[in-house]
Amino acid sequence: MTFKPSIAFRAKAKAGEAMVEAFSKNIGNRLGVSLHTHQGPPFMAWAKIGSEQKETLVLIHGFGDRKESFYFISKFLNEKLNLVIPDLPGFGNSGMDPDLVYSLDNYIDWLGRFIEQNGLDSFHLAGCSMGGAIAAKFAAQFPSRVKSLSLVDPAGFYLPGKPSIYDEALAGSNIFHISSPGDFETLQSRIFRKSPPLPSCVKEYMILKAMGDRKWLAKIFDELVDMDSIKSGKISLEQASLNDLCQEITMPVMLFWGRHDSLLPWETAPFVNELFPRAQVHIFEEYGHVPHLEGPQNLAEHMLNFICGAQA
Repeated sequence: MTFKPSIAFRAKAKAGEAMVEAFSKNIGNRLGVSLHTHQGPPFMAWAKIGSEQKETLVLIHGFGDRKESFYFISKFLNEKLNLVIPDLPGFGNSGMDPDLVYSLDNYIDWLGRFIEQNGLDSFHLAGCSMGGAIAAKFAAQFPSRVKSLSLVDPAGFYLPGKPSIYDEALAGSNIFHISSPGDFETLQSRIFRKSPPLPSCVKEYMILKAMGDRKWLAKIFDELVDMDSIKSGKISLEQASLNDLCQEITMPVMLFWGRHDSLLPWETAPFVNELFPRAQVHIFEEYGHVPHLEGPQNLAEHMLNFICGAQA
């Protein structure tokens, strides 16, 4: 049965949207966030936190996410690091352009232009989920720019024999295809070990947004993973992965993974660790797919220890 939101549901969702935007603006103001735009192409909105006197960390968000999700961890990182946080094309305030092809190679190209035009010669790089796949491939292509690489439950890697969202999508079930409140609740339960409590109006806003974006997100997911080539049998899931790229990533790498990640299994971490020339692994026993939201202070402390060690 198709879910049809009522007028009251939509009104509450509108109030929820205003609440989310006000909350994000409030946190941004407390952090001293300055907002900027990169004209591209493609256009990208981005945030900067900190002065020019410190090392810089570029943070890359995950699928369906936005730069503001890093604000929670930023308050624990910005005492020692400048932070640069873009909204990737297709997400957040960077807009949706149906004429673009959202392949992994194009994301690397777009990120490269952003880095170049903003004068970031050498920096630390971190990415969560989809952002981890983009960060890893960027580091392989531009090793002289990336001082260290922090990957948090990164997408893009594949452990044969261990089911992940890639196998689910290949079987015709995409967890991001939200058609009802029940689908949204399922997604939340898959992303978090324990779904955070949300005001009802905020939840209704998030449900409506996810439903409205489902075709858009399906386009990006399929282009990002190259699902057409996988479904047609031209390449396998493993061949489409970044596994073979690991040997080209020579800077220090830290893999952070939540033990309860049900999208990308934590067992991928020790498997991929063996593929990198210089990598370490930390498994968070208490978190799911998004440690930067479930335990921002804990993740920040471990990430800072790694980055400071990489500079030594």
